[in-house]
Amino acid sequence: MKFLIATDSFKDSLSSIEVGNCVKSGILRAIPHAVVDVSPMADGGEGTIDTLLYGGHGKEIQIEVHDPLMNKIMAKYAILELDGEEVVFIECARSSGLPLVPAGRRNPMLSNTYGLGEQIKDAIEKGYRRFILSLGGSATNDGGIGMLQALGWEFFDDNGIILGNTGNPLLKTAFFSDENILPKLQECTFIAASDVTNPFYGLQGAAHIFAKQKGASDQNIMELDLALERFSTLIQKEYGVNVQEIAGAGAAGGLGGAIAGALKGSIQSGVELVIELTALEEKIMAADLIVTGEGSLDNQSVMGKVPVGVAKLANKYGKPVIGMAGRIDTNLDEVNKYFNGVFSIQTECRTLDEALKPDISALQLEITAEQIARLVSVHF
Repeated sequence: MKFLIATDSFKDSLSSIEVGNCVKSGILRAIPHAVVDVSPMADGGEGTIDTLLYGGHGKEIQIEVHDPLMNKIMAKYAILELDGEEVVFIECARSSGLPLVPAGRRNPMLSNTYGLGEQIKDAIEKGYRRFILSLGGSATNDGGIGMLQALGWEFFDDNGIILGNTGNPLLKTAFFSDENILPKLQECTFIAASDVTNPFYGLQGAAHIFAKQKGASDQNIMELDLALERFSTLIQKEYGVNVQEIAGAGAAGGLGGAIAGALKGSIQSGVELVIELTALEEKIMAADLIVTGEGSLDNQSVMGKVPVGVAKLANKYGKPVIGMAGRIDTNLDEVNKYFNGVFSIQTECRTLDEALKPDISALQLEITAEQIARLVSVHF
């Protein structure tokens, strides 16, 4: 019997690799002779690079860049092979992520994505031309202007004074120039990997939906939203691209819009890209049973998350698929369309803080996986 374990991370507890290995241990306790393939998954956000490098594929490059508050840090990006060509994969969270900013200093009015642009610039100077940029977990809401500054764009305020690369330049941008951008940018292609489809601005846009969790006040959100709307007008005027009409332009504080507009890139589902990059379809075809999951399985899971993406592919080939999670929503009508069964790993009452402890999550995953394996072994 061959199992395929393709889970996302259990956020704030275990990585997707750790989850997969725990599930594998539980299955092998029940069925020692089983063949268990662990293929960790991600949706393009934090942890995606580790997932893609699992098994020794690709390499990492480390450079010094600036974090969201313009402090110098070391950050890595990955070089992967796709269709016989080397592709740069950069997680924006490694240079512009929320965990890089202490809780008491989180404020998207003062942070930017300059460090992400530095990573892109470094890869271009090393000769790479194909880029995949994952947009999850940012601390910023600068519309990608910081990133563009690092690549040579110049932004000006109402008085024609060039804006520096500290704070959030989006707030004072009145116009921009691309006369001094890196010449090699014209040879590059960009894909943004995102698990959200929010527009650039408006009530469902970058500021209104995501800025509060990054430290913005209600007044800040209004200012950020107006600034994004102004910037979208500038992008359309200069490049003929209406980023407001592009699903996902509001991802990572508007990074999606800058990539689609100024960098002439595209925005794709993060989980679909990871499925392609990890050759998951071939692995599913070879498996008898697929196990997937994430920290919380609920109706939000159908909105571009890993478990449903994996389950849909399993359904395509008529393979049974099991979902595991730390939390299971009581309203699973949508989720149940894709799974043969979903299971919470909780076996007793615990506080959330206790349940999230890595050692407890690991034990619970193993116990639950063993019980599932004991059950399904009867039918195979």
